[in-house]
Amino acid sequence: MAARSRRGVPGDIPRLYPIVAAARENRQFETAASFDAAVHPYLAAGLCWVLSVDSAIVGFVAVDARAGSVEMLYVHPAHEGKTIGRALMRRALNDLVKLGHRIAWLVTAQETRAERFYRAQGWVEMGPAGRGSVKLAKKLSGM
Repeated sequence: MAARSRRGVPGDIPRLYPIVAAARENRQFETAASFDAAVHPYLAAGLCWVLSVDSAIVGFVAVDARAGSVEMLYVHPAHEGKTIGRALMRRALNDLVKLGHRIAWLVTAQETRAERFYRAQGWVEMGPAGRGSVKLAKKLSGM
């Protein structure tokens, strides 16, 4: 298994939507068009990383440079539990550090595998985010 990460580009969108569509939780996008509109700005700005295994993209992460937030982190269910999410998160948080942020934040659904994953990586609760979601934060110093 040859894994490699790189900056995502707008041309990756058709290969990213199937990952989102396969997600078991946090299904935010009803259509490919709504996903395209949401992810395109991050890809165009160079704020998205993709991770490929044997040339197939299996996960991606996108950050908001101004807000200091992780906006999307998806790993195809067939590749969960293989440290892909952790590797992508490291890329994202390193970008936020380089952009001058000391704290990163994100919003995720409560009582999900995603929430447990983030908490295991040291994210702490900042409070509710509405509609069954929670806002989590992580200090970035020392990364």
